[in-house]
Amino acid sequence: MEKRLQESGKYIDGKTTSLIMNKAVTKNSTFFLILVTYLAFISLGLPDGLLGIAWPFMSSRLHMPVESLGVLLVSFTMGYLATSSTSGKIIKFISLGLLLTISCMLTGLSLLTYAFAQSWYLIIVATFFLGSGGGAIDSSINTFAASRFSASTLNWLHAFYGVGATTGPLLITLMLACKLHWYHAYLIVAGIQLSLSVLFLFTYKNWNVSGDEETEQPPSDYLETLKLPIVWINILIFFLYTGIEQGFGQWIFTILTQSRNIPEEQAGLLASAYWGSLTVGRIIFGIVLTTIPVNRVLQGALIGIVAGTTLVMINAADFISLLGVVILGISNAPVFPSLISITPASIGKQHATTAIGVQISMAMVGASVLPGLAGLLAETYGLEIIPTFFTVAAILLFFLYFFVTGKPRKM
Repeated sequence: MEKRLQESGKYIDGKTTSLIMNKAVTKNSTFFLILVTYLAFISLGLPDGLLGIAWPFMSSRLHMPVESLGVLLVSFTMGYLATSSTSGKIIKFISLGLLLTISCMLTGLSLLTYAFAQSWYLIIVATFFLGSGGGAIDSSINTFAASRFSASTLNWLHAFYGVGATTGPLLITLMLACKLHWYHAYLIVAGIQLSLSVLFLFTYKNWNVSGDEETEQPPSDYLETLKLPIVWINILIFFLYTGIEQGFGQWIFTILTQSRNIPEEQAGLLASAYWGSLTVGRIIFGIVLTTIPVNRVLQGALIGIVAGTTLVMINAADFISLLGVVILGISNAPVFPSLISITPASIGKQHATTAIGVQISMAMVGASVLPGLAGLLAETYGLEIIPTFFTVAAILLFFLYFFVTGKPRKM
């Protein structure tokens, strides 16, 4: 017999009541998953902010020259690319939740190795696995978020990465101020990573790349995805964008001080304004994208990137350069997370897992290659060629995106 509930003079049958309750549970579950993804991205940014301050102390303990940091950066990048580019393949053998569990455990153990190891070669191995864990977390969390959350939520997600990267140096500075050692910060971050591993283990069933398991399409074959022309265009877009974002941030201080004779203190503030506007911009666009279609935001952002690099390139006045730096930082803010968010819709959900992993890998390559090319050009043509180089890259990025999207449309 059909059950009926009386509520405010209206009758609701049992099936409707069950549906309402299920929606409430789903809403709470979604909120919980968003919260955990934010925590995961904060923890992903924490180790990146630690090494810069910890390395002088670490190199002294290991009896290695400070210049040896380059070896660790190469090891980290190799580990990162190994997992981020193949996350689509890995998820075919183990679930996304289990991958996150293993990855967080791997990063936690690697950080513990940093804290205790006395062997340089052991640190190199730990760095490779730290990169492997980070690459897997980065690509799989982005894949999950792109399939389940809005572009607004992804912008907030990447803003929380900035929170982690900013908190890392503050944490290790706090340890030193409290008369503790640099490695105590690594112990704290390792504990956070291992705690997240346990959390992912107990919630692994919730980490599906589709909100509707009944209609979920199985991931396509790795090589099948790479045969799609749009995937390679997207790869080039990520390569260019991340190269501009990271390259400009790496070179702006040198350009301002050594080519334009701006005092170091003022140049430092300009460089900080760039990274600060990037982080604040992601917070702002997390709100903006709740009302404006993501495609229009990306169009405006890419125009802003061209405008920002151009203002820095023309070098009309210090104020114009500052304006260009801020415009570029704010314009960069929504691009990476928004491009991730539209990947499932632009190439198909069955290709998204592989494509996002490869896109993130190519972003890492772009962040290394484009700044390096800018440096090689500067050796021949001087430092002022660098803003021109990034302006040309920004224009190419602009046209590639419009080639892919065609006429403006809502997303």
